[in-house]
Amino acid sequence: MQMIPALMGLAAMAASRKAAGQAAIAHKQSGEDEARAYKEQAESAESAAKDRELIRLQDLRRVRASQRAYWAAAGIDPTTGSPSVIASRSYDIFQLDQGADLINTRQQIRSFNNSADAAIRMGNIKAKHSILSNRASSLSAMSSWIQ
Repeated sequence: MQMIPALMGLAAMAASRKAAGQAAIAHKQSGEDEARAYKEQAESAESAAKDRELIRLQDLRRVRASQRAYWAAAGIDPTTGSPSVIASRSYDIFQLDQGADLINTRQQIRSFNNSADAAIRMGNIKAKHSILSNRASSLSAMSSWIQ
């Protein structure tokens, strides 16, 4: 008669083990999905940075064109004196904006990539926890049968 509860216990352990395996797969997949989302955000940030660069270049060209038009209308030679200094400063400002945006974008992308790596690690940790906690409860149940 003691054999029936033991067999039922073994069946319950097998079902529990299967559930733990499924939970482990789900945790791992969840981590990979989260990582994929972070990588997409990194790609989006990089694309947005390229768009901002194009806008800055267009703004620089617009500013330089209006400066040249003003100087031409005023009869000023744009290659000497104040006009060349103004043009140089306009380009320097563009380069500073470009550099600051590049630094910010790289930091943002690095942050998304780090988050993606962490999501994968957390998924793996949760998967291992599911399996190990199932094995611990199985050993606990088996030890209670022996006693």
